[in-house]
Amino acid sequence: MKPRLLNNAVLFAALISGLALYGGETGLARADEPPQRIVSLNLCTDQLVMLLAGPERIAAVSHLSIDPKLSVLAKHAKQLPITYGQAEEVFLLKPDLVVAGSFHLNATVDILRRLGVKVEEFSSTNSFADIRTNVRRMGRLLGTEERAEELIAEFDHRLAGIAKSHATRPALAALYYANSLTSGAGTLAAEVVERAGFRNLGSQLGLTGTTELSLEMLVMRRPDLVIKGLAYEAPALAQEVFEHPALAYLETRTQKTAVPENLWICGTPFTAQAVETLAAVRQSLPAETAAMSGRAGSYPLTSPLEPR
Repeated sequence: MKPRLLNNAVLFAALISGLALYGGETGLARADEPPQRIVSLNLCTDQLVMLLAGPERIAAVSHLSIDPKLSVLAKHAKQLPITYGQAEEVFLLKPDLVVAGSFHLNATVDILRRLGVKVEEFSSTNSFADIRTNVRRMGRLLGTEERAEELIAEFDHRLAGIAKSHATRPALAALYYANSLTSGAGTLAAEVVERAGFRNLGSQLGLTGTTELSLEMLVMRRPDLVIKGLAYEAPALAQEVFEHPALAYLETRTQKTAVPENLWICGTPFTAQAVETLAAVRQSLPAETAAMSGRAGSYPLTSPLEPR
């Protein structure tokens, strides 16, 4: 038997054994009761679950949630069981609800559903509106609607405070990641930048989603602020662009910052803190910005979180 077929056979045997051991039950809660054994398979759903449900109801969160560079709630996640997203390990936890992202672990999700486990998938978050939608949806699933509304109210309150502190002069910011990528229109990062009082270079160039921005274009547009992705711990070809002399030259003539990625790698109420961080940088800019002086062209003006 080929190794891959053998692995599949072992997985199938483990799942059948689990069904026999638990009599086909998966710890399902009654229809009128909120779930009591929640498993999250995704970094972003991890944080929503931890914000909305007490630790006694969380059977496991993903292994990524314990990395403080990725998760604001890493300290809390370390107090919980961890899963690596394998179908057999999740099934043996006897969850009555599994939450996952809609863009990976498709095989695991499919197997769990075939075994009768309730699985809810969440799409990636591309806007503040998506954050509110996902928080409310998770609140309904967990039976914590009131807590969800509290988180949304706090999120909106923080955003409102940021909006009131804006200066009115225009300023241009560029998001610049490894492999010369940027975030254009239709992305959460672009909305964060714009809500902080900047124009987003990717959006101004007509780019959408996460896409390439050439170093030449970045230097030519001379933004007031370059927001760089965090560096990898090990050397990587993807980050060679950060060592380019042209970028070094640009950075001597503009401000640069790196917002902690755990604040906005996922769309959660913590994203308001990313806006606050950039808004503080915005307020520190000189009176004449690139957008005002004409270096970047002219553009029309556009109109406390704790886990349960």
